[in-house]
Amino acid sequence: MSYVKQNFVDGQTLTAAQLNYMEAGIANAAGTQGEKGDKGEKGDPGPAGAKGDPGEGFTANAKALLLNLFENAAYKTNTMQPTLNALRAEWGGSAQEVPVQSVSLSAVTMTLNESESKTLTATVLPANATDRAVVWSVLPTGFATVANGVVTGSKAGTCTVTATAGGKSAQCVVTVAEVETAQLLYSLPQETVLSAAAKTGLDTGLKLLEHASTETPQYTILLDAKAGDAFDANTWPAFLHCLTETGDTGNLPGFNSTSSPLNKKTEFAYYNYGGVTLSDSIEHFKTRTRYAVQIDGRKYRGGSTYCPLTEWKTTNGTIIDVPQTFLIGAAQSADGSKKQQFWSGTLYQCRVYKGLLSDDKVNDYIEKGW
Repeated sequence: MSYVKQNFVDGQTLTAAQLNYMEAGIANAAGTQGEKGDKGEKGDPGPAGAKGDPGEGFTANAKALLLNLFENAAYKTNTMQPTLNALRAEWGGSAQEVPVQSVSLSAVTMTLNESESKTLTATVLPANATDRAVVWSVLPTGFATVANGVVTGSKAGTCTVTATAGGKSAQCVVTVAEVETAQLLYSLPQETVLSAAAKTGLDTGLKLLEHASTETPQYTILLDAKAGDAFDANTWPAFLHCLTETGDTGNLPGFNSTSSPLNKKTEFAYYNYGGVTLSDSIEHFKTRTRYAVQIDGRKYRGGSTYCPLTEWKTTNGTIIDVPQTFLIGAAQSADGSKKQQFWSGTLYQCRVYKGLLSDDKVNDYIEKGW
């Protein structure tokens, strides 16, 4: 039989029979389970879920390894440094200061002439160093200048050029050579012995003052000599002579150097004016001595191993042309027909320059010779 629905009211007491009746009805209503039906169609997708939390990304160790990789790349190519700095900033870091490890120059020594320029190249390592700016300096000053590695000679001497970057530095020793403008006119070919007895004065063939009135004479005469035992100052022997013998001691155009029996000195005179002592005694004159004489227009000076190079002196004599040649160890007569006032001794070296050698070179010759 089929189950009949029961109606209950509040406060009603249920009996066991009524409860059993309901149980039996429920059991009969469930019935026997039928066969499984076919699978239905797939339903529509549900709405998207909420976004999950982001992951941790690169670990701190991974970042350190990548930065190290970029840093090595920046060391090889300085254009990588901005990329490395940007990556550090992206990851919460700051641009790293890369210290200079070394500075080197393209040369450690350099030689150049006055007014000549040469270039030094500075290399700063590593290539990605933060402070790569090079500061140039030179000490002592006065011998050369330096600007952006270009070194220019100022005057003869030695100085040191320094390049500094990031606390590191490198140096180059610079030697500046004097530019010699004087032209060598004459050099004694060999050691020569002169004898007053044999009347063997030396004629250089140089007409040094031939155009003295129209051209400013500029000469340097260097001589290494020793008067011989037979030297006699009483004959007023001529040591150097490029002069017109007029017979008037107040009018002697040109230059000459003679030894005086009065004061025992050998002095140099230029167009009637003296004041330059080449030898202060016969004893020194008979000792091997280096002499120097210079002429510059109206000015002249001289010195030797025993007599320091004098200051420039000025002649007030009239500068006229002298046709006579330059003699050593003799004087020439006015007409040039004969030699006289012969000197005895040995000439070891003699050089005549057209132009003025520097003070340093003249003094160096007097002190050391060639």
